Amino acid sequence: MALDVKIKSNSKAIEKRFKRLQSRFPTIIDKGILQGGFQLLDIVRTKTAKGVDFRGNPFAPYSDGYLKQLQREGKSTKVDLFNTGRMLGSITPSGKTIKITGKNKVSISFSNAQMRQRALFNQVLNEPKREFFAFNNRTEKIINKQFNRFVEKELKKMKLWVYEKILHLIYYLLFQVYLAQQS
Repeated sequence: MALDVKIKSNSKAIEKRFKRLQSRFPTIIDKGILQGGFQLLDIVRTKTAKGVDFRGNPFAPYSDGYLKQLQREGKSTKVDLFNTGRMLGSITPSGKTIKITGKNKVSISFSNAQMRQRALFNQVLNEPKREFFAFNNRTEKIINKQFNRFVEKELKKMKLWVYEKILHLIYYLLFQVYLAQQS
């Protein structure tokens, strides 16, 4: 007993579609990585404005002398690392401050050398330290989740899921043919 199956396929069209996907995929990944960099920058700025470090702990208070200076100048005494706005302003979202620096890697930096030094002082050299320019596991998970959503959305725009279902159907039919030949 023999079983013949004739399958008509649009394999050429599917192959063309996958080649198109293959050429666009690196662009989608790069866009998603840059988007993650912008999101991290926003998180750093938001936490700093709230007066908390990257772990969510409140910043150490300003020294008495600095507090008196801020009061004389009529500025806020809230510990948010914002005096003139130049330090946090030098990490504005742009091609200078947010760059792809490797495979699946983005770097955020300060565009002004003087502000980079000021940030280094606050982050590392000063005692007490006010660690604002970093991220924790929770932030990383949030950014990863957003990245995955972005890539899924871009792939759905390409209607990839339709071809994925077609491939599953082809594999199923081939498996059925294989089973029929074995019996």
